[in-house]
Amino acid sequence: MSLLKSLPSKTRLAQVKKLLALIFGETYNPHHVRNGNKILRQPLKGPKLLSWYGNNDAMPTFKDFKKWFPELDLVDPREEERLRMVVDRKKRNKGAPKKKKS
Repeated sequence: MSLLKSLPSKTRLAQVKKLLALIFGETYNPHHVRNGNKILRQPLKGPKLLSWYGNNDAMPTFKDFKKWFPELDLVDPREEERLRMVVDRKKRNKGAPKKKKS
């Protein structure tokens, strides 16, 4: 009987757990309610995903060549085709709607 009386009460144990969580920077969740802490503690996945695809700036693009050699007056055939398609769509009333004027 003396052993049971010497044990701390449930409320005292809860206070100790709360204090431990505060000291060690953990979350205190006595009712075990689901929350997003498990996911929020994980490291961010963005840098790992970016490293998978590699550096996109390694290969020069048409814009780069146009910027490096302005005297050549280079014309991007893809951009020309895109602009022609935009004009054709507008003729058929399939283009983007006009912006609202306030």
